[in-house]
Amino acid sequence: MGLTAILVGGVSGTGIHMLSNATRKVPISRAPWMHFTFFFVGMWAGQLYVNTEKKLLADVNELRADKGLPPMVGTDKYFKYSPPEGYGSG
Repeated sequence: MGLTAILVGGVSGTGIHMLSNATRKVPISRAPWMHFTFFFVGMWAGQLYVNTEKKLLADVNELRADKGLPPMVGTDKYFKYSPPEGYGSG
C-alpha cells in the first residue's frame, strides 16, 4: 500500500502542476523543476496519508480495548474490513 500511495501521490502532484499550467494557458513543460518538486510533494503527501491512517487505526483499536471491545476486524490485512478468519465456515 505504501508504494502505491507514493506513486499515486507523485503522479497526482505532477498532474496538478501540469493542469495548473494548462489552466493558465502557458506551455505544460514550463518550469520542469516544478514537475519534479510537485512529484516529490505528492509522494510525501501519499505516504503521510498512509501513516496517518495506520496511526488512526491504532488509536481506534486502543480506544476499543479500553472499552473491552475486540480490535477492528482484519486490522493487519490489506483489506482492513474483511470478515474474520473462520467466519461462516461452520
